[in-house]
Amino acid sequence: MQIISGERKGKKLYGPGPEEIRPIRHLVRKALFDILRQVISGSLFLDLYAGTGSVGLEALSRGANHVTFVDQLPDATRLINKNLDALTYTNRATVYQMDTEEALEKFDHRDRRFDIVFLGPPYQEGLSKATLKQLGRNKVVKQGGLVGVEVFFKNDLADGYDKLVKIKEREYGQNKLAIYRKKIRKQG
Repeated sequence: MQIISGERKGKKLYGPGPEEIRPIRHLVRKALFDILRQVISGSLFLDLYAGTGSVGLEALSRGANHVTFVDQLPDATRLINKNLDALTYTNRATVYQMDTEEALEKFDHRDRRFDIVFLGPPYQEGLSKATLKQLGRNKVVKQGGLVGVEVFFKNDLADGYDKLVKIKEREYGQNKLAIYRKKIRKQG
C-alpha cells in the first residue's frame, strides 16, 4: 500500500494491521481521486471509518489543506498516527478515536465544516446509509461539498439523503463508489 500521486507519490504506508481494518482497494482510491482532482487542493477533508488512513493521506499528498481522521478502533488510530509521522503530515491532520455518529454530532455542534467527506465503513454493519442520512441532515458538509462512499457492490444506495444528491456511481469489482453533492441553499 502506497501513496498514488502528489507530493508523497510512491511513499509506502503502514497497514493494514488487524483483520477488522479493511483498506480501500488501490483501484477504488485512484477512481475517487480522479473524480476529486479539481477540488482537492486547499480543501478541508474528513475521512470517516478511516482504517489505515490511506484516503486522507492521499488527500494530503494531493494538496488538501487539512484532514480530520475518525475511527473508533485504537489499532486504526495508532496506524493513522504512525503513517502521519512517516509522511510528516502531523501538522495538517487531526485524529479522533471515537464513534462516527458521535464525531459528526460533535463537529455539527462545534460548527466544523468540511469541503469533502469520505466514508468506507465495514460492509456488514449497514453503517453507510445511516452515516449518509446524518451527513444529509447536519451542516458538517459545506454547501456544494462532496461526499464519497465506498460500499460492497450489492448494497443499494439511494439517489439522495436529505440534502445530499447522488451525482455519480460506479462499480469496481466487488466495490461500489458513489459520490454525493450537498445541495446549495437558494438565497431569497
